Amino acid sequence: MKTLALACALSLAVAPVALAQALKAPTTDGYLVTLEVRALATGLKPPKGAVEAQALASSLQADSPFVGRFQLAHDISRMEVVSTDFVLPAGTLVLHKAGDKFYVIADPKTKTYVAMDSEGLLNALEGGAGVVNTQYTAKVTHTAERKSIAGVACKKSIVTVTYASAIPFENDRILVQRKNDIEVWHTPELVSAAAMDHFFFRFQQDKTGTCRKVITEEIGFPMEVNLVVTNEGDGKNAGAVQPGSLHATVADVKAAKKIPAEIFQIPPVGYTRVQKNPFAGAR
Repeated sequence: MKTLALACALSLAVAPVALAQALKAPTTDGYLVTLEVRALATGLKPPKGAVEAQALASSLQADSPFVGRFQLAHDISRMEVVSTDFVLPAGTLVLHKAGDKFYVIADPKTKTYVAMDSEGLLNALEGGAGVVNTQYTAKVTHTAERKSIAGVACKKSIVTVTYASAIPFENDRILVQRKNDIEVWHTPELVSAAAMDHFFFRFQQDKTGTCRKVITEEIGFPMEVNLVVTNEGDGKNAGAVQPGSLHATVADVKAAKKIPAEIFQIPPVGYTRVQKNPFAGAR
């Protein structure tokens, strides 16, 4: 009888501790990153009908850079819009899981979100709907150049990507050979698959995975990217900077311990999905 009473007493003493541990919110380690992006070519012509792509593409024509604040786990990112002149209002959240083909745009004020297919934005960056890119090749050339970015030691590499763009024209398609020369300053000190997705977003049309494989094997965490898109050949536009060219740099980065895992949940906790993007055409 005494043994039973002792067991009960011990159970009652341990129960609150076990309950507290069970209720303890899971956390994850990651990074806090401030990113600045500036378009190198204006005059984008997003496709008709893709309202999200139209809205986001138009914002890339602004003279002032876009600024976003990221919380990065290994494979999930949560970005808060900081810029006050972007098509998405300051405070808007954009969530993405590495490898997924969609991005979630969430409004903290109304607790609503929309899922935006990445294909629409890719179309806008390519200059129009229906552009199909194939025949990808990618190579990386490492250099001896070094510099510090946001307090992080980085090395410079050149990523060269070539592909064929089939562009709709009247009742046919025009095949344009394109080349991307990408100057990347990167570091092995930080690791995030989600960051790689954001920096090399435009190569998601590569169904073979060639670009992703080469870049992830050769390039560390990107701290600064200068991506220039040009047309190859001898035409009048050969060598000219094309829409989709951009310069992106990490203005600040800090390691973060025990970030609440809940903030990375997709769909976001407590938010209701809506079908129509309330931000499209907000400018």
